[in-house]
Amino acid sequence: MAQTATNKKTLSTGMKVLIILLAVAIVAGGILLALKIKADKDEELRQSIINSGVLHPGITIAGVDVSGMTPEQATEALKSAEEALVADVAFRITDGEHNYDFDITHFDITFDTKEVVAEAMTLGRTGDLETLQAEVADIALTGRSFSLSYEAAPVDVEGFVANIAAELDTPATDATFSVKQLEMNEKTDAINAVNIGLTEEEVAAGADIRDKRFDFVEGTNGFFLDQEALVSAVYAAAEAHEYGDVHFELQPVYPAVTVATIKQSLVLRSIASTSFSKGNYDRPTRVHNMTKACGLVYGTVMQPGDVFSCNDTLGPRYEKHGWQLAPAVIEGGANTEDQPGGGVCQVSTTMYNAILMGDYEIVYRQAHSSRLSYVDGGLDATINTGTIDFKWSNNTEAPIYVFTWIDTVNQNVWCEIYGLPFSGDFDSIKLVSKELPSIAPTADEFIPLASLTSPYWMLKNEAKKGYVYDTFKVYMMGEEEVRREKIATTTYKMHPNRYYVWPGYAGGALLPEYRLALPEN
Repeated sequence: MAQTATNKKTLSTGMKVLIILLAVAIVAGGILLALKIKADKDEELRQSIINSGVLHPGITIAGVDVSGMTPEQATEALKSAEEALVADVAFRITDGEHNYDFDITHFDITFDTKEVVAEAMTLGRTGDLETLQAEVADIALTGRSFSLSYEAAPVDVEGFVANIAAELDTPATDATFSVKQLEMNEKTDAINAVNIGLTEEEVAAGADIRDKRFDFVEGTNGFFLDQEALVSAVYAAAEAHEYGDVHFELQPVYPAVTVATIKQSLVLRSIASTSFSKGNYDRPTRVHNMTKACGLVYGTVMQPGDVFSCNDTLGPRYEKHGWQLAPAVIEGGANTEDQPGGGVCQVSTTMYNAILMGDYEIVYRQAHSSRLSYVDGGLDATINTGTIDFKWSNNTEAPIYVFTWIDTVNQNVWCEIYGLPFSGDFDSIKLVSKELPSIAPTADEFIPLASLTSPYWMLKNEAKKGYVYDTFKVYMMGEEEVRREKIATTTYKMHPNRYYVWPGYAGGALLPEYRLALPEN
């Protein structure tokens, strides 16, 4: 029986322990359950914070409060901030006088708005609930601010600048020149090429004779825009976000041809003169004819290859064309008579000398039949309407300009020729006339004249020696002779004494007391 009681006592103790253990388990289980429930609620709250999908209160971007906004809403709300951010994105491209607006429409602009909003969304999204709550609370209390940035890439700067250049680029204008126009001479109906040389005062002042023969107009500078430099400046300013004025300066373009360069290739290549101060050369009618001829030739422009004809330029010498009667050589140089245009041969002769000294090509030249006193032997050139011409050509590669004029004060005829300077081994040409042995007159000639009766007679012309000349061009370099070339051999006719006698004259002496004068022309 005692054993049974002991057993009962042991059983009772075991049950107590079991009950206690069960109770402890129940309590522990409750605690664990409560803890789990709390943990689940905390996690649910944490997830709700993390996955709220909106920006936490207290967040501003570019000064805009985006609290509680979704990223899309925030992005939309920031449009005005974006516009404000790029409000000054523009250039005024200017040189101080011309202004060109390179405004925002000429930029390709990108903002980092989405990236900034995404970054702002990461705030208060990591850590445990307590950390999140603390961070969210701090954001709400102290705030978090973000700024926006942008990239503004200029679009087609090259085209914009090219349009500016198209408007502003101005080509330079080259200098020009033209033959100086003189007034017409009413008496000669030709240019008044009279007394147009340099005065003593002009010579003393170093005046340029070309300024009296030509009207020179200086060229003007042009301008161009350095497009490459301006394009680089715009790109650099855009990269640095330095908006406002971008300055440029037009660059000068200088004329390729100036008056100075024109004058380098327009020189007084040759000049010749002859005097009409001796003998009967200064007769007013003869001076009139020379003045008219000079005026008709004055300012003639000869292109390369052109041939100059005196007869074509002067036209027929008849009184109806304004030519006056003046001495002209007739009968092969045996006599002279007044003819319309007498004296123009002095102009062609003066020109002939200038042509030779200018090294131009003689196409056709004929000397007078008798020697002249106003030019060295062999250096004259005669002309006659319809029969004898003086022709020469421009054998250079540039135009030449011929000026003939008359100096009535010093009684000279002048011919000036302007063109390219000489090139090669010489810089001037001298003319040399060498007289050869003369030709003696032959025996007297007697010409019957029906109007004469014995023993009356007339002297038709006195005997004249014939003259022969060799002429040369002497090429000079400074004072040194380089070479010489023969121009021509010119022969002036000899003339015997010629008499008009009565028909049937058989020779013998002609008595002076029966001499009759030749009738005047």
